[in-house]
Amino acid sequence: MSGSDYNKPEMEINENAADGPKGMKVDEFIKHLFRTEKKALIRLINGVLGENYDLDTTVLTELNTEFVRPKAEHGGSDTETAVFDLEKIFADMMFSLDGVTYHIEVQTNADKSIVIRIMGYGSAHALGGLKNKPAHGDIVFELPVPVLIQIDKGGGLGDRIPAKIKLSGRDDALAFDITVVRLWTYDVDKLIKNGLFLLLPFLLVKHRKGKKTDKKTQAFLSELQAIEKAVSELHKKKMILSDLRMNLYATIDSIAKTINKKYYDNDPRIEKELTTMETTRALFAHEIKAKGKAEGKAEGEAKGETKGENLAIQVIKLFMQKKPPEAISTEVQLPLTRVVDILRKAGFLDQAQ
Repeated sequence: MSGSDYNKPEMEINENAADGPKGMKVDEFIKHLFRTEKKALIRLINGVLGENYDLDTTVLTELNTEFVRPKAEHGGSDTETAVFDLEKIFADMMFSLDGVTYHIEVQTNADKSIVIRIMGYGSAHALGGLKNKPAHGDIVFELPVPVLIQIDKGGGLGDRIPAKIKLSGRDDALAFDITVVRLWTYDVDKLIKNGLFLLLPFLLVKHRKGKKTDKKTQAFLSELQAIEKAVSELHKKKMILSDLRMNLYATIDSIAKTINKKYYDNDPRIEKELTTMETTRALFAHEIKAKGKAEGKAEGEAKGETKGENLAIQVIKLFMQKKPPEAISTEVQLPLTRVVDILRKAGFLDQAQ
C-alpha cells in the first residue's frame, strides 16, 4: 500500500459489526492500516502477545480470510440427499510470522460468544491447511493464535477469554485462550509503550457516546491533538515510515470528521484542528518526492544495465557473423571504443587489438 491511498474519499464509521449504514466499519479501517507497514504489525503482535519477532528479518505472509462453509438442509426423509447451501464467512485478518499463524478479529462490542466465531474462523483456516497435506502420518488440526481487539467498553471481558477444546467423554482438553486488547483501557502513551501504533486513531471512537457537553468536546479535541502529536513524533524517530504516517492521518481525519458531524454538530474547534493536521501533508511531501526519485533512479539504473547487457550480446552476435568492429559500431550506434571493449572482455579480441 502506498502513500497515494492518503487522498481517499471520506470513510464513515459503521457502528454495527454486521449491518448498518453504508461506510467503512472500524475493522475495515484497521485492516487498511495493518496492510500499510510490516514492522508496525510485527510490533503489535510483540506487544500484545509478548512475542519477540525481529522487525527486520521476520517473514510476514498475509493469509486468506475468506472461507466457504456448507449450510446443510435435509428434506422430509432421511433417505433423501442433503442439499448444501454454501455461505461465505470472512475473518478480519490472518497472517503468519515466520510460519506461525495469527488471527486478529476487531469488534466494536463483544462478549464471550465471540469465542464461537473466532473458533469457527480458525477451524475453517485449519481445514484449508489440511487439504494440501498427505493422508499418511499424523493429521494435525492447527488453529491460528487468536487476538480480539475490542473498541468499546462492554461485554464483561477481561484481558483474556479462557476457552478449551476437548473430545466428548475425554478428560484432556486443549486451551484455546483468546487475548483481548480492550482499547478503551488504553491512552496514547500506553499504546506507544506497547508498540500498538496502528490503534492510535481508534482511541477517538469512544468519544462518540453520551450527551454533547463542552467538557466532552474538549476531551475529544485534546485526545485528537495528542494522537496527532504522537504520530508526528513516531515518524520523526523513524519508528514509522511516511506511508504509514499518511494513512494514520487519513484514518484520524476520517474518524474525527464522522464523529464531529454526528455527535458534536461540526464543532468549529475540531474542524480547525483537522484543517491544521491536513496541512502537514506538505511536511513530508518532499520525502515522498525524494523516495520516488530514488526509486526512479534505481529503476533507471536497472534498465540501463539490462540495455547494456542486451547491446553487448548484440555486439558479440554481429562479430560472430564476421562483421568488423567498425560496422558493428555503426549498426548498434555505439562508439567504436565501446564495441572493442565489449569484444575484448568477451575474449574475442586481445588487448593489442
